[in-house]
Amino acid sequence: MLKKRLLAAAFLILLLLASTGTALAIKAFLTTAEIVPGVYIDDVYLGGLNVAEAQAALEQRAQMVDKKEMKLLLADKTVRISRSDIGIEVDLEQTLNAALAIGHTGNLWEQLRQRYQVKKEGHTLGLVFRVDEERLKFFLGRLAEQVDEPARDAYFSLSEGNKLVASPEKTGRALDIEAAADILTAAATSGEGSVTLPVRQITPRTLTQLEKWGVRDIVGIFSTRFDLAAQDRNHNIKLGAEILNGYLIEPGQIFAFNEVVGPREAKRGYREAPVIVGDRLVPDIGGGICQVSSTLYNAALLSGLQPIERRNHSLPVSYIELGRDATLSYGAIDLRFKNTRPEPVMICTRIDGNRLSIAILGTPRGEQVQILTTIEEEIPFPVVYEEDPELPPEADVIQEEGKPGYKVTVTRIIRKNGEIALYEVLSRDTYQPQPEIHLVGPLEQEPELEREQD
Repeated sequence: MLKKRLLAAAFLILLLLASTGTALAIKAFLTTAEIVPGVYIDDVYLGGLNVAEAQAALEQRAQMVDKKEMKLLLADKTVRISRSDIGIEVDLEQTLNAALAIGHTGNLWEQLRQRYQVKKEGHTLGLVFRVDEERLKFFLGRLAEQVDEPARDAYFSLSEGNKLVASPEKTGRALDIEAAADILTAAATSGEGSVTLPVRQITPRTLTQLEKWGVRDIVGIFSTRFDLAAQDRNHNIKLGAEILNGYLIEPGQIFAFNEVVGPREAKRGYREAPVIVGDRLVPDIGGGICQVSSTLYNAALLSGLQPIERRNHSLPVSYIELGRDATLSYGAIDLRFKNTRPEPVMICTRIDGNRLSIAILGTPRGEQVQILTTIEEEIPFPVVYEEDPELPPEADVIQEEGKPGYKVTVTRIIRKNGEIALYEVLSRDTYQPQPEIHLVGPLEQEPELEREQD
C-alpha cells in the first residue's frame, strides 16, 4: 500500500515538472522579440522579422510618406506642402512597438489564441505619426498671414464744412488655427492628399446698421488750433486723432481714452514733444496728445454725455479755455465719459490745416448745451531772483515772464424746448501761477576805508 502511494506521488511530481517545463517553453516562445506571422504595416509584411529587420523594411516607406505632397485648400489659395514641412512625421519606434504588441499581450493562452488568429486571417496596422504641435502652429500662423484679411467697419468722416462722408464696410476673413490644426493632423495621419482648411468670415459693422441705430448726424462738435511749426507735436495729434476716428460707443458704455488710444510710445509711432511736468514744459514721447483728449472732452460735453474722469493741467494751456482741458498720463490719469444717450454714438475726427475738429455722431434731440467758465480767483505769481555772475553788478533781467494762476468753476446747462433740463457743476479747477524769474548781477561791494594811525 505504501509502495503504491509513493509511485502515485512520484508520477504527480513528474507530471507537474513536465507541465511547468512546457509552460516555460511556451512562454519563452511567446516573448521572443519578433513580429508574429500575419502582421502587416500598411502593405508591408513584417511577420517573423525582428525590430532591426522590420525598421529597415519600413524606413523607405516612412520617408516616402513624410515627403508625400499634401494640397491645402483655403479660401482662394492652394498651398502644397509635405507632412515633414508641418511637423507631422512617421514615428517608426511607436509603429514597431504596436506591431510587436500583436501576439505578445495578455496571458499565455490569450497570446496563443491571438497568434493563431493573426496567422490565419492576417492583421494590418497603420503607421503611427508624431506631431510637433509647436511647429504645426507656427506653420499655420505663417499661413494665416497670407490668408487673413481684416474686416473694416463702416464709419463716417468729416469733410469740408463738417459734412459727413460715409466709408462702407469691408468683410474680412481669418484662418481658424485651432480647427485647422485638428483637421490637418487628422488628414496627415490618415493619408489624405487634399484637405480644405476652415477660413471663417468676419462680418463688420455696416452702414445699414449705423443708420438703423441712429448714428447719422452731428450732435456735438468742438475744434482747437495748433502751431503748424511744431511738427513732432502735430504728428502726435494726428496719430491720436486717426485712432479715434470711427470709434463707436454703445449706450451705457464708458469710453476710456487711454484704453482706446493706447500707450504713447516711440515703437507705436509717437515722437518727442513738450509736455507739462509740474510747472515746466519738458520734452517727452507723446507730447500734444492732451490736445486731442481736451478737444474730445468738449465734444462729449456738448453732446450731453456724462463725464466720469477728467483732470485739468497744472498750468493753463494755450489751445483751450480754462477749465475745458483734459490732461492725460498713461496708467495714471485718464479721460473717461459715459454714453448716456439711448443710441450708440460715434467719434469722428478731422484735421484741416492747423485745426483739429472732433464730432460726436448720433441722433439729434433738439437740445442746446452751454458751457460756462467762471474765474473765481486770480492767484498772483511769485517773483524769483537768481544771481547771475555773468551780468554786470546791479543788473536785473527778466528771464521768464510771470503768469498768474486761477481758480475756476465750469458749469453745463442743457436746455430743451427753451427750458433748462440740466444745470450741473462740471469741475472746480486750480491752475498754478508761473513765477516771474529775474536774473540779477552781483551786488557791488563798498570799498574798505583806510585806517589812520594815531
